[in-house]
Amino acid sequence: MKTTTMPWFETLTDSAYALGAAAREAQHAFRGAALSAAQYDLDRLRLADGEINLSNRSVDAPWEPHVHTIALINGHQRNHAHLLYRLHHQSAQAYAYGTTWAIRQVLTGNQPPLVQLTRTAQGFYTIPGEAYPSTEGFEGLKGWSGRADFDRALAEMERREAAAEYAAGPDTEDEPFDDDGEYIGDYEASAMHDASVVAEGLPDAMYAYGQQAERALRFALLEPRRKHTRS
Repeated sequence: MKTTTMPWFETLTDSAYALGAAAREAQHAFRGAALSAAQYDLDRLRLADGEINLSNRSVDAPWEPHVHTIALINGHQRNHAHLLYRLHHQSAQAYAYGTTWAIRQVLTGNQPPLVQLTRTAQGFYTIPGEAYPSTEGFEGLKGWSGRADFDRALAEMERREAAAEYAAGPDTEDEPFDDDGEYIGDYEASAMHDASVVAEGLPDAMYAYGQQAERALRFALLEPRRKHTRS
């Protein structure tokens, strides 16, 4: 039986798509966890006032079963949502960077069969600094009709990245000072809070950028596909 080897551009396309599929699954899982956690927000629930006595507790300290159970559920749901947010962030970041890595390789004449990434022993992707270029950084994308959408997605991602850096503020949460030793006033604290709200959407922005990068990759692969067809 004759086996057919897929050309490198097909496996590279599949590789980028798999990164996107992983990011989509993580995005959906996080959104579901966030919605579930919101249902057990202690500030929104009407907690039952009923109490019980437990044999191993003082009668002066009755047990509130509904309050106790809801508090436990709330804590577990919040932790679960936090873990899935981190997964969402990592998966979207890998999608965004891995796909632009593939574009670079193709436009410089290389033929990688798969996207190449690095993961730590703890399972986190390592992404180099300034990993996400605009279309101006890709000479081979000048004829692509999706350049404006690509650059808008990049601008939105960069806006949220800047918000995340600003919201991080001081290195320690125990002292209300910035990196220069200046006291953080109420106004700046409020601005940092607003920035943290903007920063929450960073994984979604990374995913949106990855989608545009995947479209750009398909455009970059048009010529290699034509050459393969003619050969």
